[in-house]
Amino acid sequence: DDDRDGDAPPTTRGPKTLRRLHLRRSVLSQSTGSSLVEWGHTKVLCSVRGPRPFHCSGLSHGGSGGGNGGKAALLCQVRYLSQIGLRPESLARRSFVGDASHAGAKLPKDVLSTSQDAAPHVSSSNSSVAAFPDETHLSRLLHDALSPAVMSDGPGGNRAVDVYVHVLQSDGGAFGAAVAAATLALADAGVGMRDLPCVGCAAVMSAGGNGRERVLADPSEDELLRAEGVVTVAMMPNWREVTAWDQCGRMSVEASREAMEVARDGCVTVAKFLRNCLLEGL
Repeated sequence: DDDRDGDAPPTTRGPKTLRRLHLRRSVLSQSTGSSLVEWGHTKVLCSVRGPRPFHCSGLSHGGSGGGNGGKAALLCQVRYLSQIGLRPESLARRSFVGDASHAGAKLPKDVLSTSQDAAPHVSSSNSSVAAFPDETHLSRLLHDALSPAVMSDGPGGNRAVDVYVHVLQSDGGAFGAAVAAATLALADAGVGMRDLPCVGCAAVMSAGGNGRERVLADPSEDELLRAEGVVTVAMMPNWREVTAWDQCGRMSVEASREAMEVARDGCVTVAKFLRNCLLEGL
């Protein structure tokens, strides 16, 4: 397998510096493509199956995505481990986490069976998965962020690519880590891609003594909970095309613009690490 480190200690990083980023691919032997992303204290495992006939897809009826004419269908599923320990105050926040009104919904314990080779990375006590409020929302957003970059699968395109993302640990930025992991796993599986989609996030912190709001790149969960607002951008850096965007909270127009620029710069930085990780395996 291949790995790549980007060292940015969270205790000493500047306002525009990303948290530590650790990338690995080809971590699951039975998947077509796979990856493991550690972003700060957030850890995400991704497994890709396919391309394969659409009727053979394990997500045909449960994932996010669908047929797309002459393009391979991209089907995405994001799941949190049951004992991940998300804070109640985090679930109450809205942004890329969706609506918390459905908290407590449960999924069957066999949802991980679609990615059986993930077992060595998941303890038996965590073998069941809870449907946290943002799982369906994140699955849909993951599909939206990735699908513009996935290339056509030849004439007909009646084939599917299944993307399974498991959030093993969450400390803010789960969506960004999921997109990075899925991008690596798709490339590892040999799926043709126009670009390497990635996500940047910036938090707008309350004004200090100088009365000016402060923008912080790549916030952790603690920083997100203290933020006045958050801007998240998913994009294809080389094409400069935004594939998903979200802004929540209260902030000035100037802070919103600065946060957008910081988030886009974060996308460019993450794309470099993704590219280096892929090139190291050549």
